Amino acid sequence: MSVSGRNVIGPPVDRRPVIAVFVAAFAADLLSKQWAVGHASDLVFNPRPSDLPLRLLMSAVAIVVGLGLSRFAALSGLGRQWGLWIGCALLVAGVLANGVSPFLWKQGIPDFIDVPGAWVWNLADFEIGVGLIGGILSLLVSAVFAYVRGLGSAGRAP
Repeated sequence: MSVSGRNVIGPPVDRRPVIAVFVAAFAADLLSKQWAVGHASDLVFNPRPSDLPLRLLMSAVAIVVGLGLSRFAALSGLGRQWGLWIGCALLVAGVLANGVSPFLWKQGIPDFIDVPGAWVWNLADFEIGVGLIGGILSLLVSAVFAYVRGLGSAGRAP
């Protein structure tokens, strides 16, 4: 889309780092679970079913929402949303890693990180939380910076 011959959307975010984050987070979760099965003292198997079709749908929705937010951000002058896409990669990696875990460990999803409040998590749970919160915070921070830049340029003469 262009206005007066200039590209409003701007160049897309390079997918390679986003894919690398996804692959690294997915692999790190599964490898940490494998390590925990043999070594962790606080190991708990969560017998929750895989729900892989639902997890695939949730992942697709997260990507579509990311596309929509990125487009909105670009149209609003917020620029490319690296943090949003890195957060989306972490979120999807965590959701899918927990989805395939019941197929790899028949006892259930290995949880081994003791969290205050009587919770036991795994790395994927943290990836989901950091991805969701980090992606939203990234968008909000870029909006604040764009607002501040706008205030700074409003006082200048054309």
